[in-house]
Amino acid sequence: MNEFYVGYAPKMPVRLRSFVRRVVFSLGLLTIAVALVLITGQMPFAKSTFEFGQVRPFEGILEKTPYPILLVDRPGDVGSSSKYSRYLLVAPGKHGADMLFDGMDGKRVSIKGQLIYRSGQTMIEVEPGSVQALANAGTGSIQFRSLGQVSITGEIVDSKCYLGVMNPGRGKVHRDCASRCISGGIPPIFVTNAGDQFLLVGPDEQPFRRDALREFIAEPISLQGELLERGDGKFLKINLSNLHHNT
Repeated sequence: MNEFYVGYAPKMPVRLRSFVRRVVFSLGLLTIAVALVLITGQMPFAKSTFEFGQVRPFEGILEKTPYPILLVDRPGDVGSSSKYSRYLLVAPGKHGADMLFDGMDGKRVSIKGQLIYRSGQTMIEVEPGSVQALANAGTGSIQFRSLGQVSITGEIVDSKCYLGVMNPGRGKVHRDCASRCISGGIPPIFVTNAGDQFLLVGPDEQPFRRDALREFIAEPISLQGELLERGDGKFLKINLSNLHHNT
């Protein structure tokens, strides 16, 4: 005779109870196995860092255009490399650092801030009250050098989140945040499918109007432009007409 369980009975029949236990245990193991497969199938987070709360002092020469960059002397003989490390500068929150350095282009300055870095690219989130112009003379602006025309595919991201403040800092899930950051003056970076990073500038080698790139941010796009070099910094000079969504 088959066992039959009545809901108001104090106990389930022995064989039926044993069967239910096996089913529940098997479903539990299956759930764990599926979760492990999904976890291992996810792409790992990028190796990016935001040294939140670790405020450091910095001193160097300010290069204000097209984006504020601090040129910090590299110690010793650097050979054929640039004698400066280039630190991109931003303000706290979703704001660029332009207003913090009015009238200081080409001058030596001291600042305090927190480091943000990823894949050889470094940024400083500047403490607004820490900026001081120093008596030491600066240097003449380093000119752009053309490396030729390129045709590449990738994505426009905001440099602050991408370099370490957010992780992941790219893709459609980050689009709204990236749009607000770039609209606030955070320098835009074009990241190629191969992972190369280039700061974006307009056809006059100046920053784009802050909302000009909005429809292309965090979208897979293709572009043609001129690759520029300044020190060891890489820039892409483009026309908006050369930006195309990938289908």
